[in-house]
Amino acid sequence: MRAKWSPSGQFVASCGVDGALRIWDLAGSMVAEAQHRGWATDLAWRTDGDEVAAGIGRCVVRLLANGMKAVQHEELPASVECVTWSEDGRRLFAGHYGGVAIFQGSAKPVKTFPWKGAPLVVAASSDGKWVVTGNQDASLHVWKVANGSELQMTGFSTKVLLIAWSRNSLRLANAAMNEISEWDFSGKGPKGSKPIGMLGHSSRIVGLGYVPTHPDLLGSVATDGSARLWRPVKSGNSLIQSHRTQHVFSSMRWSPTELRMVCGTSTGEVVSISFDEEPGQ
Repeated sequence: MRAKWSPSGQFVASCGVDGALRIWDLAGSMVAEAQHRGWATDLAWRTDGDEVAAGIGRCVVRLLANGMKAVQHEELPASVECVTWSEDGRRLFAGHYGGVAIFQGSAKPVKTFPWKGAPLVVAASSDGKWVVTGNQDASLHVWKVANGSELQMTGFSTKVLLIAWSRNSLRLANAAMNEISEWDFSGKGPKGSKPIGMLGHSSRIVGLGYVPTHPDLLGSVATDGSARLWRPVKSGNSLIQSHRTQHVFSSMRWSPTELRMVCGTSTGEVVSISFDEEPGQ
């Protein structure tokens, strides 16, 4: 089952193997429900918190937080594996075997980016210029939204389940097993360039994200109980702070206003970790 808080914190959306997308209020009452054939693989709230979308079977199912059903999309060629919204909430991206579909207020995709691969996670840059998928075949695939031109980065040690854009859309990071790569999307983009590599965790990385208030800083956590703060540089040491705990981490999110991360653990605990306000100084 998947469950996510709305951006406003007023609702929780859930979906699972029963093919239902549901919205709940804080009292535990269901305020909206939509059903579709198949099981749910992913869900994502629109950035304003007024709508949630889920990949269920070969369809993207959408619900409004006011209890009304939103636009229902036509089925895609294969099961939807991952969904995300653009920062402005105008576009909805759905990754499925064979590529990415982009919806914008209509039942049919306004754009499709075909590719013979299996996306596992999808993310759009904040400026709306790029969309990227992490894939089953241990690769990243990137499209320029305006014209569909594409890039592929390969050679990772395992399938790519973690990707993150910086808030200024100039950097893209991904993690595979215990290694992090950062790609430079300033100027003409990363075509033909090598990424910055970051090693330090001794086991699988399970959380990755740029600090909202510091777009040049990147955080990561792993199942070995380590939490790390990086300032990626092409030469020298990118690691600027590290914490070691006894927990087996399973996820991580940054505070929107502080250098503080909140981590989930394998035992169901929530752990808060703070870093210095002036990292590297």
